[in-house]
Amino acid sequence: MIFLTVGTQFGFDRLVKAVDEALESGTLSEPVFAQVGPGNYVPRHMDYTEALEKQAFEEMLDSCEGIISHAGIGTITLAMKCQKPLLVMPRMSRYGEVVNDHQVATAHKFEQSGHVLAAYQEYELPDKIRQLKTFVPEPRVPGSQGVIDRICQFLESC
Repeated sequence: MIFLTVGTQFGFDRLVKAVDEALESGTLSEPVFAQVGPGNYVPRHMDYTEALEKQAFEEMLDSCEGIISHAGIGTITLAMKCQKPLLVMPRMSRYGEVVNDHQVATAHKFEQSGHVLAAYQEYELPDKIRQLKTFVPEPRVPGSQGVIDRICQFLESC
């Protein structure tokens, strides 16, 4: 089962509709359960709810084979913590989904590091969904040395 989550504060109709269409076309053959937030699009090919309680959300994370999500840092860190393959699509300002493109930058950075797969437009989703089935995310190793170096530079400048 694939878990689609777009958070609970905002809907993300563009992503929910694209995943629903992937189910309709057969590009995505696994069952999907979605947390769709307060959006306007009503999925026709997957079970969904607007929001999940914390325990139900955690159970969904534990039981799913992969996650499709917006590029929110909270979802990305949860997926990495649970070692689940994650496909993100960032919300974009040009579609009125956010006020700036911080999710594009987040998706790009985590994609470059091998932690997530990213689709930036709907037409990229089918190929990325196929990749999600075999994607093994790179483990995240905290870079404490960089923090130490910055603190030392700061202390030397005082």
